[in-house]
Amino acid sequence: MPAEAAADTEVRDTPAEVDAAFRTQRGIAIAYFLVFLVLVAAFPVLTITLQWWTGARVFGELSPGFVAAAGGLYLAFAVIGIAAARLSASVESRMLGGQQHPDDDAGGSAGSGEAPQ
Repeated sequence: MPAEAAADTEVRDTPAEVDAAFRTQRGIAIAYFLVFLVLVAAFPVLTITLQWWTGARVFGELSPGFVAAAGGLYLAFAVIGIAAARLSASVESRMLGGQQHPDDDAGGSAGSGEAPQ
């Protein structure tokens, strides 16, 4: 009997819901990859265009470019990774597994607040 009860409460997402969640997750991944790419590509550009990026000294004999590469990029990548993971988890929890409970009305999604497509 417990196996039947577990099967009744199991949440099943439709293929359309899974596809929409996948497309949203792919968009998030592409957006954060572009941010990552801009950060990485900025260093050669800054080195070529700004003399003070490699010529100035901020901490002892360390240039701003070295300080940014040695510490700033790691911090930026950690922030980007955490933000992407939290956003992806939030999107997945909102888009998947949210079907109605059996005790809710059988009226469908009329009151769910979702826009029809």
